[in-house]
Amino acid sequence: MSALFLGKKCYNIINILYLVQDQDKEAKMRIFDLHADIGCDILRKEEQGHNDALQMDHLPKLKEGEIMGVCIASFFDGSEDWEQMQRMVEASRRQISALQPEITWVKAKEDLKDDNRIKLLMSVEGMCGIVDDVEAKIQWLYDQGVRVASLCWNEQNALANGVKGDVCQGLSALGKLAIKKMEELGMVIDVSHANEKTFWDIVEITDGPIIATHSNARRLCCHDRNLTDQQLKAIKAKGGIVGLNAARHFIAERDDQQDVAHLGAHGRYIADLIGCEHVAMGFDFMDFIPDHDNAMGKGLANAACAQNLITALKEQGFDEKQCQMIAYDNAINLLRRVLR
Repeated sequence: MSALFLGKKCYNIINILYLVQDQDKEAKMRIFDLHADIGCDILRKEEQGHNDALQMDHLPKLKEGEIMGVCIASFFDGSEDWEQMQRMVEASRRQISALQPEITWVKAKEDLKDDNRIKLLMSVEGMCGIVDDVEAKIQWLYDQGVRVASLCWNEQNALANGVKGDVCQGLSALGKLAIKKMEELGMVIDVSHANEKTFWDIVEITDGPIIATHSNARRLCCHDRNLTDQQLKAIKAKGGIVGLNAARHFIAERDDQQDVAHLGAHGRYIADLIGCEHVAMGFDFMDFIPDHDNAMGKGLANAACAQNLITALKEQGFDEKQCQMIAYDNAINLLRRVLR
């Protein structure tokens, strides 16, 4: 066998390898994750002396999953006071700021340029620490960089009622003041944990879009954290979006159906009901939270697995353009409409 033939053969093999790599790269679709409780991990590890959790523990998985945008949530379960809220928000702000210019810290619509840098956005899940000076404290959150927020987690607090709160109680007078201030500032209002009374109160008093950052369809999985058809239609009427949640108990009631394929079915159901342009992704990954190892649906253990949901959506009949809308475009487009 001649040296020339061997050279050509090696050259062709190398070309095939590069072609396979390019195809693998092209197969990945960029994703915007509307909800990741990374803030609690950042603060917990800072208190243990580790000041680079975002860079070392989270960015690698985000990149592997091609998650090019993510809302980094400071999560509060109802037990925290204002000072505890401030500590977590400030820790998230410090670590996001330290990563610039490697990442884009999204605080205004001008930060949503179509480039190859990961976009990090600060969010808050629950405002239990706000019991007075509501407008000033919402302003403080905004000044720190928070752009997406919910008034409550599952609990009842001074502002609102979550899904475990009093079913007859919704927004308080302070909660209505908070919503008004958020809309004035151009903050995105998240209804994922609100009980139905709070949800409908928010629908009634808001002018702009509302979103459910991490919720599924209650028709497919009867969990109080999932949304009824009427709620889904109300989010559509407000011009909002719903982020598909990969936590297993929100995907299906049966253990053998708590997987990425059945989460894809939620995407199909919601899109058929209110339109593909109102569906997004809000995985709620919990692999970094102590004692939550078994919290996620099969095939979606952590952020590195995010592309599996794209595959599941394609198996539900979504084409490339529709998958890109759900994965990334719908979230970006909503943020461009709301942020100042």
